Amino acid sequence: MGCWVWLRRLSRLLAGALGIVFLTAAFMKATDLELFIVQIRAYDVISNHLLLTISAWVLIASECSLGVGLLIFYRPKLILFLTTILLLTFMGATGWASLTGSTEECGCFGAWLRRTPKEAAVESLILLTATLLAWKGHRGAGQREARAKAWAVASAFPLGLILPVAFGFPLSRITQSQPDTFAIELSQIQIGGVETVDLRHGTHIVFLMDTDCLHCQEMVAELNSLAQETDLPSVIALCMNDENQRRRFLEEFQPLFPIVQISEEDFFRLLADADIPRVLLVHEGQIRQVWDQSIPDKEAIKGQ
Repeated sequence: MGCWVWLRRLSRLLAGALGIVFLTAAFMKATDLELFIVQIRAYDVISNHLLLTISAWVLIASECSLGVGLLIFYRPKLILFLTTILLLTFMGATGWASLTGSTEECGCFGAWLRRTPKEAAVESLILLTATLLAWKGHRGAGQREARAKAWAVASAFPLGLILPVAFGFPLSRITQSQPDTFAIELSQIQIGGVETVDLRHGTHIVFLMDTDCLHCQEMVAELNSLAQETDLPSVIALCMNDENQRRRFLEEFQPLFPIVQISEEDFFRLLADADIPRVLLVHEGQIRQVWDQSIPDKEAIKGQ
């Protein structure tokens, strides 16, 4: 009997820990739903913007509901079963991304905690092991569940749907697709800290990047070659990274072009439905050409 009591307590403890993880992940994603949508689009599984937005939104609400159910140990067999299904789905998605190299960020914790798909798959495996241990340690609870627990789990789902709105995600974005990149006025992009950079005049090769993006890091050599060409437009990189992240990038990769910070909103407007890295050819404040996931050669730039 003592062994079963100990196993049941362990089951509750593991379920509670899982609940905290799910609630934390849901909260972090909800703080920046726009970024989360971009992150899951990078998996190259769903391309339709409306379906992407709905999927991201429902996932946040589902994590909230499951998290509460795990935390209060409501109908543990059902909740742990659903948790297992969700974790297996996560493992499948992150495993696929790791094999195909479609993305370098899993999106599990939004913008708060960066994880590669491989790291996320390992973490999901650990969480799945904890889930199965909690399931095994739970001895069939035929007791009647308190109605308050049912209400708590049911209420967590709509509250999860409200969270992104509370953090500033506009409801109009549900059906509104990303703006046409070529229609964006570069004069509206606020570039901080670099007075010499003016995208409103002249011609520029603009590199949308992230300092932690491996593809972006690999492209520095090619961009340096373009930056050294005297008969080509100037090269400038735009990112959302803070000053310390940019400084570390400069020290490690020695780019021959400026890397400046723009707002998250402006960055995603320029990124639109694509993924980083992205190259834009800008002339007199207007975007003339776009190259995704590649660096154009000298002739391609001159031909525009």
